[in-house]
Amino acid sequence: MAKEYIEMTDIEYVVDEQEKKSVYVPGMAKDMLIGGRDSGNVFILCLNDELRKSIAAKVAEKLNREYLVVSRSDGNPVLEKVAGGDNQIVSLPRGAAKSEKVRQMLKDNGKVIFIMCDFMSLLNASDGSDDAREQISLMLNRFEPSFMEAAHHVVRSDQSEEEILQDVLEKIAI
Repeated sequence: MAKEYIEMTDIEYVVDEQEKKSVYVPGMAKDMLIGGRDSGNVFILCLNDELRKSIAAKVAEKLNREYLVVSRSDGNPVLEKVAGGDNQIVSLPRGAAKSEKVRQMLKDNGKVIFIMCDFMSLLNASDGSDDAREQISLMLNRFEPSFMEAAHHVVRSDQSEEEILQDVLEKIAI
């Protein structure tokens, strides 16, 4: 018995939902709402601070959006204020995703991108000492589970910075 394949690219799907704002058909922009409100915010998490800031700045430049860096000392009031904004690319500190409340707030107010670094990438960005190895292991165990829970999308860091940027831009458009 031969299998029959149906080409789905020219089919329009309409969902009859009272609160549905848009109907997505082939060829339309992919900027669909993932989590909460359609704010245009993008929150970027990464254990490598320099990589996170660099990618966030380049994404903001490419998308012509405001670029913000939240520091570790800013705390939850600043996170809440930032999450309430619109059309921002936000570089978040490691501890930002530790709290369930903050993770949910981020997810509800934009797209959360986690740039995942493996042990060797982080080690190569350090001095390579035994102390650095221990600190990296502790960071991975402490922060990565929270980042994974918060993220709408995960981007691998074992690519060139240009490839990471392209991957982040593609994930934002999903």
